[in-house]
Amino acid sequence: MGPVLYQMVRNGRAFSGHERHCCFLNLGQGKFADVSSVSGFDFPDDGRAVAQCDWDFDGDLDLWIANRTGPQVRFLRNDLETPNHYLSLRLEGKTCNRDAIGARVEVTLQDPRAKWETSTLSKTLRAGEGFLAQSSKWIHFGLGSAAEIDKVVVRWPGGAEETFDGLQVDRHYHVVEHSGKAQQWMPPQRKGLLEPSERSHLKSMERARVVSPAPLPLPLLDFETMDGQTGRLEQIYSDGPVLVNLWASWCRPCLQELKELAERGAELREAGVTVVALSVDRLDTEKAAEPDSAFELLKTVGYTGVAGWATDALVEKLQLVTQHLFDLHQPMSVPTSLLIDPAGQLAVLYRGPVSVDQLLADVSQLPDIASSPTALPFAGRWRTRRQPLSPIDIAWKLVDEGYLDESTEYIASNKALLEESPNLHRLLLRVGNHLLERGDAETAVTYYRNAMNLHADYRDAQNNLAWVLSTNPEESIRNGKEAIRLMTKVVNENPAPAFSQLDTLAAAFAEDNQFEKAIATAKQALEIAKSGGQQEFAKKIEGRMQLYQSGQAYRDK
Repeated sequence: MGPVLYQMVRNGRAFSGHERHCCFLNLGQGKFADVSSVSGFDFPDDGRAVAQCDWDFDGDLDLWIANRTGPQVRFLRNDLETPNHYLSLRLEGKTCNRDAIGARVEVTLQDPRAKWETSTLSKTLRAGEGFLAQSSKWIHFGLGSAAEIDKVVVRWPGGAEETFDGLQVDRHYHVVEHSGKAQQWMPPQRKGLLEPSERSHLKSMERARVVSPAPLPLPLLDFETMDGQTGRLEQIYSDGPVLVNLWASWCRPCLQELKELAERGAELREAGVTVVALSVDRLDTEKAAEPDSAFELLKTVGYTGVAGWATDALVEKLQLVTQHLFDLHQPMSVPTSLLIDPAGQLAVLYRGPVSVDQLLADVSQLPDIASSPTALPFAGRWRTRRQPLSPIDIAWKLVDEGYLDESTEYIASNKALLEESPNLHRLLLRVGNHLLERGDAETAVTYYRNAMNLHADYRDAQNNLAWVLSTNPEESIRNGKEAIRLMTKVVNENPAPAFSQLDTLAAAFAEDNQFEKAIATAKQALEIAKSGGQQEFAKKIEGRMQLYQSGQAYRDK
């Protein structure tokens, strides 16, 4: 459930998004009125938390609010003039906890309308106020029109009860446990009070330039040339930096951008930059023009460089790359461009049109643009050299999205970077499983062994390797003795071995013609599977056990 919720947030959703802070006025008799707007509380924020405190010590409560969206913190100062009175107490425990958390305070007031009538207000000092918030530990009482306090009773967390007399309204008091007296506290004069600000709304940016935090290797990226052949970007950027430009015939900013790239093509060639303009028209048939018309548009704007069609696979792979760079996952749009250095690493991502001046400035800083002052949206300089990004997330997603050949090539090409990841052994196991499903058991065995070389006690890799060595139809791959050695170690080191591990050990015994041990081990696996409610798996074990009883080993088809 956790990964699903996390992915929802990365896709721009929230557990409870677009929830403004609200302010309700108590009308009495269980009724409230929404006064968010007139109170100045109705900001277009995705609200989360609110904390109360008398920030300026003027006797009324001010508010700090926190949001999921920016600004993440707001301060709302209460400047409402009122003739009402207040009392503020700061408790300090001696025999109980020092903050006196859990103390209950009762303030008895004399009703101004009738001297012989009294009313009592009570509050409890709590650690935590609502969601993700901690209000001030000053206990604040709004006294209304009452101008006299009869007494204050404090019931301390330890059970002791203490009464304090002589307190006056509109005062702050420091109350220490067992002191018998409330000491008046004089608020300090705050300097530099926060000034009110005007509400502002951030405008959506049509352009964004994002420098990769560190060199990020790209997977194999193929496109379709104008004459229907397969073009490989790696064959182009091996000669120098490449700007991959995704455009569409129905996108006016795209055509304006291509026109500028064409007009200043000589400057780009002098800088060693190759522009590859890839149309996405075939990916959106509702908006796309006819193929010939799309490339006629290139001639219209004067573009004569490398051109072709973006394929679904290319866009999906680039989407994986952008998701690796941004925690917020959004679909790619046009125009989008990527500056790739000669090593095949993403240097800069441009959302929206990129100017040639900006492009040339970025190219001049390759290959160390990630460490340049312009890599960040604020002033500063790097104190250390940036380390390469681990590409394991890209490799993992390539596997999950079905790009198995690309993932194996990516792993082989970026071995040194991937070895820095603590989860590489899990990635190798996953690739091995997909290779096995495809029928390439020999290569799967290699991946299982590589996973075990990184993590000697990786039981899942040991189990899967032993299964292939015991059950594969190819005699050249099978090795029952090695499978027995692997699984005996796994089972003996596990106080409660899984039925799948015992099932593999049974298959290994059968491959080595030790059928009595195979039957006995399969029975153990069968009992555990049935007791765990794994009826489907139990049937498979029963079928294999029948083979062992007839003196046959199991072969995985």
